[in-house]
Amino acid sequence: MKNTNNIFVKYNGKEDTQISYCKNKILCIDEYGFITDKFVNSSVSEHSLKNQWYEKIEQYEDNYKKYLKSIKILRLVRLGIPLTLKNTIWKIFVHKDFLYNYKTLKSQENEYAHQIHVDIQRTFRTHYLFTKKYGRGQSELFNILTAFANFMPSIGYCQGMSNIAGIILMYFPEEEAFELLVNIVQKNKLETLFDKSLSKCNKIQLLQIELFKLIIPDVLTHLDDNGVDLSIYAIGWYLTLFTRFNIKYVLRFWDLFLYLDFSIFLFIAASILKFFSNFIFKLKDEQLVEFMGKIDTFEMDIDEIIFNSVKYAKKFNYLNYKKKLN
Repeated sequence: MKNTNNIFVKYNGKEDTQISYCKNKILCIDEYGFITDKFVNSSVSEHSLKNQWYEKIEQYEDNYKKYLKSIKILRLVRLGIPLTLKNTIWKIFVHKDFLYNYKTLKSQENEYAHQIHVDIQRTFRTHYLFTKKYGRGQSELFNILTAFANFMPSIGYCQGMSNIAGIILMYFPEEEAFELLVNIVQKNKLETLFDKSLSKCNKIQLLQIELFKLIIPDVLTHLDDNGVDLSIYAIGWYLTLFTRFNIKYVLRFWDLFLYLDFSIFLFIAASILKFFSNFIFKLKDEQLVEFMGKIDTFEMDIDEIIFNSVKYAKKFNYLNYKKKLN
């Protein structure tokens, strides 16, 4: 084990927690918390959607089980959860109490400190929380991942988990973010996805191919004919719970994921390739390989992706895939 004491000191020191602004340049923060050089107005439709969510929260305030089974809730989830309600709604979807001592868990050094540090330094660095090296956001992220590694030693830390915890920390206080991370892993039985041998990955690949043959067989054939190994790209999506995409897409994916379960990502993956299918058919060999390597950076119609994901999940019985994954 590397000497980790110095790393712990840096993340738990008295570093300035303010954003480091560039001199002579005005920086703005968009609706998601990322630093940009231009002003971005929030969506007008956000207000209407927020009112619909508030109505449902009040309606089911004392009966969340009924709330979760409501067909109207799935319709709202498909439309997206307003940013200001992520904390409230996500907790309703996945929260379950468990015993732990966060102060002890985050302060115990472990063998993963160096890798956690390396990953944090490349995690959402343009988000205001994580811009400052060893600042408040990075320190809280380090604490969460350290506590998680100590709480679930069968997993420890897996590369890419910093993205997952980072997304949660954007909408939750530190300790609540830790709780949600644990709840997400346990509820979705992801221990074998993140364990040292990544043992769930093979099952994911097999089910992914099975589902692609049903939904996008022509796309799958074209990729195979051009030597594109989907596992190289797609497994990275699953290991990071699809957080490699643009934040505006990630949050919509997660609304659906937290409401349903991990298996919905299989349908989201199929919907993404379906959306890009016409473009994929125009590419061959190296061009196609290059495109697939960058597909998570391209603009797409997120409403169409989410609509199709739900449609495919209903048509092909996502609960059956949930059982197979578990």
